Amino acid sequence: MSVEVMQNLYPLFERNRILKKEMLWSLRDYTFAHARVKYQEYGQGILAGCSLSVNGEEIAVRPGLLKYGPAVCILMEEARIPFEAAQETRYLQMAVREDRSAPDYTAYRMELALSEKERKEEGVFELCRFHLRKGAALRTEYKSFADMETEYDTVDVTHADWGGLGGKSLAPEVTRRFAEEILSNRGSREEDRAFAMHCLCEEGAMPVKALAAYAAGRMGGELDEYMDMQKVYGALRRILEQSGRGEERPGGRRERRRIVVD
Repeated sequence: MSVEVMQNLYPLFERNRILKKEMLWSLRDYTFAHARVKYQEYGQGILAGCSLSVNGEEIAVRPGLLKYGPAVCILMEEARIPFEAAQETRYLQMAVREDRSAPDYTAYRMELALSEKERKEEGVFELCRFHLRKGAALRTEYKSFADMETEYDTVDVTHADWGGLGGKSLAPEVTRRFAEEILSNRGSREEDRAFAMHCLCEEGAMPVKALAAYAAGRMGGELDEYMDMQKVYGALRRILEQSGRGEERPGGRRERRRIVVD
């Protein structure tokens, strides 16, 4: 019987201990390997961070992680880009460019840009979209879940390219907003409340099949139909609309509110 032995080296950070080159190599390799192993089953796109804010006439993108192919790229510092009112929708995108020209390493360059085109080439990921009218202010605060996809003067992250377990997912900001509104609504079902708790507990984007299965189960459709995240968002919005039409009685029964006109 043949046995293959693999070892992991963990340096001891103690006084009078010398960090040999083997230990430094181990630290280097562990940093890159950990991210690749953790996110190997995730789809391409944003993995963590990259939250957005509007500062005057600039959009700021905070540090975060993006996956391109098998590589996990780190946005180390806040990036900013100027914007202005326009006649059409603008798409804020992050492009990851791969450079293999050096013999000793592969470089991944990250470029932030505003585009007039929704269609993206390989390695380009949408962070948000907006249509700012002249004289208006761009906002990132939402009045409701449905308000998140307001066409004008609003940062829309419902189309953002987030990588979740199993493929492209919805931004955590979207699923958490859904969860908060479900939990604050007395008319919501127990199954909706259970799913909402799952959304709040998830560290990053929700697993794709979890979103698809929930949407399909509540809407009465097929699982494959709801692998499209825009259909999932539409389903979540309808679920919230339905939950506001009645209140659950003890035991899980829902009571419709009626207005009687005499």
